[in-house]
Amino acid sequence: STWDYYRCRKSGISMEPMSLLKDQTETSKASADEYLKIAPLFKLGKLPTECPHPTTIGLSSFIKSDLPLAINRVKELDTHTIEVLISKIGELEPLFKAITQTLDSGNKIFICGCGATGRLSLALETMWRQEIEALWGKTDPKLYARYFNSVISFMAGGDVALIKSVEDFEDHPEFGERQLFELGFSENDLLISSTEGGETPWVIGTSEAVANSYGTKFKQKPWFLYCNPDDVLIANVERSKRVIENPNICKINVTVGPMAITGSTRMQSTTILMYAIGLPMFRYHLLRKDTKPFQESVKEELVAFLDLYSKLDEAAFLAPFITKEAETYQYKDHFFYKTDPYFAISILTDTTERSPTFSLFPFENQRDPPTVKVPSLCHLILLLPESVTTGLKDEDLVKASWTYMLGKRDVRALNGPYWEKYKEKVSSERLFGHDFSYKLIPKRREYAKVNAKHHTFLIEKKGDHIHFCMLFDGPGKEISKEIDVKSLGGSRLAEHTLVKILLNTHSTLVMGKYGRYESNIMIFVRPSNNKLIDRAIRYVTYMLNQRKEELCKIDSKKFDLIDYKFVCNALFAEIETLVYDEAIVLKTFNRICKDLFSIAKAVQLDT
Repeated sequence: STWDYYRCRKSGISMEPMSLLKDQTETSKASADEYLKIAPLFKLGKLPTECPHPTTIGLSSFIKSDLPLAINRVKELDTHTIEVLISKIGELEPLFKAITQTLDSGNKIFICGCGATGRLSLALETMWRQEIEALWGKTDPKLYARYFNSVISFMAGGDVALIKSVEDFEDHPEFGERQLFELGFSENDLLISSTEGGETPWVIGTSEAVANSYGTKFKQKPWFLYCNPDDVLIANVERSKRVIENPNICKINVTVGPMAITGSTRMQSTTILMYAIGLPMFRYHLLRKDTKPFQESVKEELVAFLDLYSKLDEAAFLAPFITKEAETYQYKDHFFYKTDPYFAISILTDTTERSPTFSLFPFENQRDPPTVKVPSLCHLILLLPESVTTGLKDEDLVKASWTYMLGKRDVRALNGPYWEKYKEKVSSERLFGHDFSYKLIPKRREYAKVNAKHHTFLIEKKGDHIHFCMLFDGPGKEISKEIDVKSLGGSRLAEHTLVKILLNTHSTLVMGKYGRYESNIMIFVRPSNNKLIDRAIRYVTYMLNQRKEELCKIDSKKFDLIDYKFVCNALFAEIETLVYDEAIVLKTFNRICKDLFSIAKAVQLDT
């Protein structure tokens, strides 16, 4: 406009705000332009799962000044999550009936998701297989053979994405469809999809592939579970609107509100989704320990869970573990999380999800050259009985670890011509480069920092108790605590959910002490797909607005030029040099403050 032109001329500012960004390459400009063309599809800032939760604003400060308060703030949200699920029991019964009909007729249930919901899908299958083996593995070969493989899970990128999500995979709806059909989905099978936000293209593509052929090629409608209000999704996300209004897709909305850490849907959203899908599965009549009606039986379990969790002094239980692990990382030392197959999948999930959430180095791949191998802060070690490991070569031991991790099934990697572009990320060869066996321990010491310590965090089921124990490499008294879970009635699902909640809180607050978020904002988000690029842009904008008064005193006219496009260009300029262990939000924020306001470093990390 004429006014904009006059204002810029008078202040000496170029009419093109992008010229204020220094050292921006043509490549980064082109990448930003490409993203901005599709940005309207991924602007998700109005979704509750992407908003800051008022209860945990200032969490990063509480962690340092009052750790019990921080733990209890997160516990409020987890308690609310179970209360929401109790209110949704009636909506789970139709899913229970669909699962029962599918299994009774000898067909299969397919469960899928992307990122955190993909991991919960694999966790549910693992629990199912463990439950079938515990019930009939030694007593009823016929039932064992019929049901052991009746639940099939898959996630965007295949099993290797348990360790590290495959960049940009979730932006491809056609990939979900392809994975589903490669696994042999047939006309009478049942698909259950989950997406925390209700907008993930990969999950939507998978669901629509079945829904679009319902009544012809497929006999059952797919199920779609998500955690944002229908009206908000319909108003803001066209692809979500399409699903919600599709009569051939059965929906269950389990909105729980914002996450403890803004956008960290691995927490409350994934908790309610895993429990909401698992309850109808594990109420299948041949697995039941009671004959009560579905809703009564489910309510009894959830009330028992809530009672146990409410009475647990989580602050006293977790505080010493949080303090010690955070201190360990500040000294550049490491932790081995050790467990047997019972809880392995849930512990693996929490430890691997720390990498994308807080931009940490992921579990290293043993097939990478030594020059690029960086030890992750923590790593899982799967404890297997000697009867399994004796005599196995290293390669076979790695395969056995994966097999037992996944409930004694073969791995599901993505091989073949269709996946050639992603071969280095999703193939069987890449997958088996990740080692969870006890033989990783000496290997890791070879490429870790000289004299780096590797402490142990042991988590295991012992009778009616879940045992947590930290053992130290060198001086230090062990920290040992346990929780009596007898009141959960032996529910494998409830026990895994409890461990998930505790570890999510533990790891989130460890990372808070380690300086990986500001207030409750995920400043270390890794912009590996379109949704996360939008999230990073919004977080940079949020930080700029937090400093608006200060920056406007320096130059209010330049501040007024900052918009979504400007921040996007600054972000892509920083992505070019981004490495693991760096905070893209802070890097971008600092770049804008330096280029526009001559502030050398507006924010420094204290880690």
